[in-house]
Amino acid sequence: MSYYRRMGEVPKKRHSQFRNETGQLYAEELVGVDGFFNDSSLLYHRRTPNALIDSGVADVPALTAETVPHSHLLPRRFQSHDLSGGGDMVTGRRLMLANEDLRISYASGPEPSPLFRNARGDELIFIEAGSAVLESVYGSLPVRQGDYVVVPMGCVHRWVPATAAE
Repeated sequence: MSYYRRMGEVPKKRHSQFRNETGQLYAEELVGVDGFFNDSSLLYHRRTPNALIDSGVADVPALTAETVPHSHLLPRRFQSHDLSGGGDMVTGRRLMLANEDLRISYASGPEPSPLFRNARGDELIFIEAGSAVLESVYGSLPVRQGDYVVVPMGCVHRWVPATAAE
C-alpha cells in the first residue's frame, strides 16, 4: 500500500506540468530507494537541482579508515567522548566499529558542516546531546537530543549546530 505525504504546494497529479504564479515550470526530481521502483519522494524545485557549482572529494576519515581483521569478540568499553575530533559533524567523525556493511562513528562539533553527499550508503544519526538543523533538499529539519535521523544515500545535506545558528 502506498503512503503519500504532501508538504507545501504540489500539483494535483504527479508527473504533470507544475508552474508557479508567473508561469515558470518547476523542476521535478524523483528520489527513490531503487530508482523508479519502491519507496520514493517526488520533489519540485524552483531551479534545476543538478546545476552544480563545484564538487570535490570530502575528507571524511571515518569513511575511509582501514579496519582490522575479525578477532574474538570480547567485552569492550568505548570511551566515545574521548573520540571527539571537533570541527563539524561530517569531517569530524571518528570511526568506532566497522565491517563490510556498516560503519559506526562518533562526532561532535560546533561548526556547520560543508554540503555533503554520502554515495556509499544511508546514514543513521543519533543526537546524543544538543540540537542542530539538518538542511537538505527536503527542507530544514530541527533535531534535538534523543532524535534519530535517517539521511538517504545521495541526499545532499549539511548540519548546522544550534550554537553556530545563534
